[in-house]
Amino acid sequence: MKKYIFATLLGLLMLNVTACDDGRIYPETAATAEGKTVVLEGVLNGLDNWASNYRVSIAGFEDANDDYASVSKVITTSDIKDGKVSIELSGLKSDIKLVRLCILDRLRKHIVTFNEVDVSNATETVRMDVGTVNISMFNAIQQNYFNTTCANCHGASNRAAAGLYLTEGKSYQALVDADSRKVEGKKLVEPNNAANSVLHMVLNQQKVEGISMDHRDLVSEKNELTILPLIDSWINNGAKEK
Repeated sequence: MKKYIFATLLGLLMLNVTACDDGRIYPETAATAEGKTVVLEGVLNGLDNWASNYRVSIAGFEDANDDYASVSKVITTSDIKDGKVSIELSGLKSDIKLVRLCILDRLRKHIVTFNEVDVSNATETVRMDVGTVNISMFNAIQQNYFNTTCANCHGASNRAAAGLYLTEGKSYQALVDADSRKVEGKKLVEPNNAANSVLHMVLNQQKVEGISMDHRDLVSEKNELTILPLIDSWINNGAKEK
């Protein structure tokens, strides 16, 4: 009797397995990312010269004044195909209003922006064609600090204070390995040595013999937390132009 019951159960089990395995191959169900998608394309010059404590990123922000990105994806040289970057940031929630080509630190704190697109009303994939962009460390400093804060006195008008030109196209040669006219034995920017560079001393409000002008009003709280560390990092990583 026991053998009969066991044989019956085994037969039913085999019948069930055979019925399920009908020989067909079922495709896997692909997971689809919900939310908005932005595809960034362009030629990014200077992508590989950033210091390791910064990230070239495509990043989403809930507000233009947010200090930190809500979501981001790092752009690396492996994303370059035929000289052009093509990278996708997907699954963006409805509260993301701006997507930026920008620099973030390791905590996703926003440092500088090179390009941005408003996605607040987007309902489908947004193409973000940035063209050709110089995203080098030095150009980030030029565009976001020298041009906006320093050039007014240093070359944008008919004169350059202390003979120092910080306008675009002239600033690099005027700074890097250039002897200071005011501080004997010092260079304005000594590559790989920010602490010994006059530019660092002046912007960080150190008392420098020979320089009487107070630059404190040129350093906002935001610059103190973002641009000044960026300048130091640029110098300590060789003060490259490109």
